[in-house]
Amino acid sequence: METVETSQELAVLDPGIVAFPPPPRPAPATRRPPPAKPAAAPPAAIETPATPRIAQIFTPAQLRENNRILDESLDRVERALEALGKRNLNTEQKDRVAQIRDFQKQAKQAREEDLVTAVSLAKHADLLAQDLLNRLP
Repeated sequence: METVETSQELAVLDPGIVAFPPPPRPAPATRRPPPAKPAAAPPAAIETPATPRIAQIFTPAQLRENNRILDESLDRVERALEALGKRNLNTEQKDRVAQIRDFQKQAKQAREEDLVTAVSLAKHADLLAQDLLNRLP
């Protein structure tokens, strides 16, 4: 059996079987720091668009008419509340006056945002006030 010599020595175990030396160990890998993540740019101030309002569109004549109805109803409510304030009311009637004042306040607040609702609230306050006045002796 013949062995061939090279830069590495080979060992002959049995005829026809040659053991090779283990492969050279790779050089230890140098640890690279993880790639730097690009600095996240601060999020741009995103302006949220104003939420669109769903509102009824009035003709100028309708707008005048609704405002007229609202003003007249609120005037009647104000006069009725003044008259009711001069009367001696029981607890139930005082609760009704508080309810009328609440509708009156809501109608005034809703005027700019929702004219239809404002008119409805003012009419409701007006009806309650007139009903209460008519029930008093």
